[in-house]
Amino acid sequence: MAQEYHYLWKWDLTSTPEALWPLVSDTNRFNRDTGLPSMQLLGVNNRVKRVKFKIPIVNVEWDEEPFEWTYPHRFGILRRYRTGPLLEMRVDCRLERLEPSGTRIEYEVWVKPRNILGDIAIPFGIGIFSAKKFADAFKMYDRIASRPEPVLFIATGRKLSTPGHTRFKLLNDRLKEQGADTATLSHLYDFVHRADDLSIQRMRPYALADGWGTSRRTVLETFLKGTRAGMLDMYWDLLCPECRGVAEDRRSLADLHGRSHCNTCQIDFDVNFDHNVEVIFRPNPAVREVDAGIEFCVGSPQRQPHIVFSLVVPPHEQLPLSTVLLEGRYRLSASSLDGSQMLTAFKDGPDHMDFRADKLGWSREILKIGLSPHIRLINDTDFTQTFQMERVTWSDQAATAADVTTLQVFRDLFSSEVLRAGEEISVSSITLMFTDLRNSTRLYREVGDASAFGRVREHFEILEKAVAAEGGSIVKTMGDAVMAAFRKPVSGLSAIWNVQKELSARGAPPLTIKVGIHHGPCIVVNMNDRLDYFGSTVNIAARLPNFSHGGEAVFSEAIRYDPEVIEFLERNAVPNSVSRFQGEIRGYDTPMDLWRARM
Repeated sequence: MAQEYHYLWKWDLTSTPEALWPLVSDTNRFNRDTGLPSMQLLGVNNRVKRVKFKIPIVNVEWDEEPFEWTYPHRFGILRRYRTGPLLEMRVDCRLERLEPSGTRIEYEVWVKPRNILGDIAIPFGIGIFSAKKFADAFKMYDRIASRPEPVLFIATGRKLSTPGHTRFKLLNDRLKEQGADTATLSHLYDFVHRADDLSIQRMRPYALADGWGTSRRTVLETFLKGTRAGMLDMYWDLLCPECRGVAEDRRSLADLHGRSHCNTCQIDFDVNFDHNVEVIFRPNPAVREVDAGIEFCVGSPQRQPHIVFSLVVPPHEQLPLSTVLLEGRYRLSASSLDGSQMLTAFKDGPDHMDFRADKLGWSREILKIGLSPHIRLINDTDFTQTFQMERVTWSDQAATAADVTTLQVFRDLFSSEVLRAGEEISVSSITLMFTDLRNSTRLYREVGDASAFGRVREHFEILEKAVAAEGGSIVKTMGDAVMAAFRKPVSGLSAIWNVQKELSARGAPPLTIKVGIHHGPCIVVNMNDRLDYFGSTVNIAARLPNFSHGGEAVFSEAIRYDPEVIEFLERNAVPNSVSRFQGEIRGYDTPMDLWRARM
């Protein structure tokens, strides 16, 4: 039997486990920072990944088991080598909280050589070289994690070449002249110039905006303008609903399909515009070259930050653990059991909880749990179980395709960016508004064609400006009517409120507008080389203006009981100006509860 080498290193750091975890558990970055070569994923079989990399003289290939981890205290990995000087390697990294502050990292390695080359390489390569590299990396992470500002990137020197710097400055000046946000462009220059390659592979505008203390919409719109100018490139990432990793990376909406496949999870899934299509950016190669395909680790706890823990428990055994949760909803599952256990974490929840995998399955009750719980995983089955707890809510730092495509800036700058003909992709929720001028025919008769046409055109300009100000977009015009889309119900109501005020203040006779607003799911399609929406939500919204007498908004219950709409009406609607009624909508068997608000 081959000798097994064992190493244990310890470092006391000043930062907390929570602050260090995003850096320490990002093994893709850690492997890069400790001098390992890039690697290539060859395939996945039953969650085991076949991977290889090349070192001088030797090609190394191995099977990598899924990572096990518990946020923010521990992660581990097992690799079984098929070729090269090693036979097997296990790694276990533990983050222990120190009192009154700080963290002790214990990094433990067990490695078996395959041959005499392994016996020679392990003591030097791991025992000496890796030990120093590991220490340097953890101390660097500690310095970064100790800073008060959010960690947006790791700086590893100046990255822009002289031509890249010149091109960025040229485009920067051009964008400023076009009205792009100066502060965002300044932040962007610092990021593109100083961020390391791994940080810049997926530039997420909402995450960067939060770190910069800037409006998310301002950063997103600046990135869109930068893309149009040739400073950035835009990509559409399709995220797997299970692992939430990137299943596909597309340059254009025309490359998207309604179904996708995740090689890691080995599942097919439906693509959804506001759930798992995220828009990301990279520098244009003329500004800075980026190798987006380079990887130093094909798995990592940090690739799935929504998973609190993923732990293997053998049959008829149990495993205790401690973790840290945010307030909100979680789902616990076991690999061989159907369904899952739903949980709600809150400050005063229970501090101790047992979860048992057995033939009875999971409770239908939503259990309560504390924010720093001590958990015991109990496997009462005859099979090994992988227990996983995941946060149900998707990251709100993702700029989704639904967010981007409802912006007027996107439709103005990327009018040709549409789905391929015949492709249909769902969107779970969107707010649609239909408007129509009241008595526009009489207006032409009373004031004359030229004057009336000018007033109607003016009304379109007011509408477009108000819709864009609320983060929406004009989907299409139909005679004197408009169809607009927004991400949130309150945005549509606020936009039309401002439109009617502006119309009432412009000339005589005052223009009045009939409005209908509805919120719900629909289908995104390519219609006449334009992104359009279809489905029952569209049909209902299109018919609601028929119930309006002008100068008022008619909207559905989905709009009326939105919390932000309730607050908006309390602030802006005069007493007794909001009333409920029932309306019969063509194509629907029963009358619908609708609301009318005078503006």
